[in-house]
Amino acid sequence: MPPAEGGATLSGSTRARPSLLLIAALVLLVARVAAGIYEERHPPAMADLVHWQPIEGSEATARDQHRALLYDFTADWCVPCQMMQREVFADPVVAREIERGFLSVRVLDRTREEGSNTPAVDSLLQRFRVNSFPTLVVVPSGGGDPVVMTGYEGRAATIQRLRAAQVQSFMPPGMRPPASGTRGR
Repeated sequence: MPPAEGGATLSGSTRARPSLLLIAALVLLVARVAAGIYEERHPPAMADLVHWQPIEGSEATARDQHRALLYDFTADWCVPCQMMQREVFADPVVAREIERGFLSVRVLDRTREEGSNTPAVDSLLQRFRVNSFPTLVVVPSGGGDPVVMTGYEGRAATIQRLRAAQVQSFMPPGMRPPASGTRGR
């Protein structure tokens, strides 16, 4: 090493600095990968733009307003439900369309978290024979057989099925297709 001004030499090695930088870069890379994995498994909640009505009184309100009822049977742990939430219910255009066409009611199953549901939730689960999530049920405004959509087949398919169910819900009961063909996979 060349002598410093005044003839003094610098002491200590600078070889440790690149090793420390390499270790710091490696730590930051591992932290970023871990954060990415966490974000993938725990995506941020999207704002739900559908105005969900309470279960209690929803049937009377829908009847009074001559609107079809849309029940969204869901659970917090359900990954396809979360996808539908982000891709369908958080979309402003789709949310407005749902608001115009249906009286929407979210039916949240809490069996895993709390061991049981409220009587209102249990009653609807039994009434529509819901045994998997997500399940969407459209009850026609004039009564009749509900349209049941089980599972989440993606944004486009869900929107198409909701539109078809809305149109079907306003058909006179004798002109509606049979309910057996409306159940999803």
